[in-house]
Amino acid sequence: MLIDRYALFRVHAENLSKNLQRYENRKMSALGMRGIHALSLFQLGRHPEGMTATELAAACEVDKALISRVTAELLEAGHVAHKDPEKSRYRSKLILTASGRACLRQVSRWICQSIRELKDEITDEELASFFKVMLILNRYLGGEEDGDGEEIGNKDGKRIKE
Repeated sequence: MLIDRYALFRVHAENLSKNLQRYENRKMSALGMRGIHALSLFQLGRHPEGMTATELAAACEVDKALISRVTAELLEAGHVAHKDPEKSRYRSKLILTASGRACLRQVSRWICQSIRELKDEITDEELASFFKVMLILNRYLGGEEDGDGEEIGNKDGKRIKE
């Protein structure tokens, strides 16, 4: 029974990841970008003072090599700029340009439209529960510990047993 549930969970999680990436890329292709570009613009929009590439990679939860490629593409497209060009490119904070803010507004409209469409199928409570479960699963599968040094698992803070 648990193995069947795991297999079903694994298949759905993988399909959700692929479908989300396809959806983002389909929407972003109109702007000549991919989903990771949207996430980068979103994070930079949340930090108007700017972010270093290392900070951006951490905020997007991706490796620095990917962020390096993405920021190079965003710089080339004119959507971001170095706040202090005299500093090394790894220490200089990246900020959104007017073009980047315009792209972010368009992406935000698409996200809001998608959420409105989802609300016809999923209640606010269901969506909140879904995000709570995702957070718990990510912490559990990532092997994170809670503040007391206990591994995160079920409500008692113990690993879930078969």
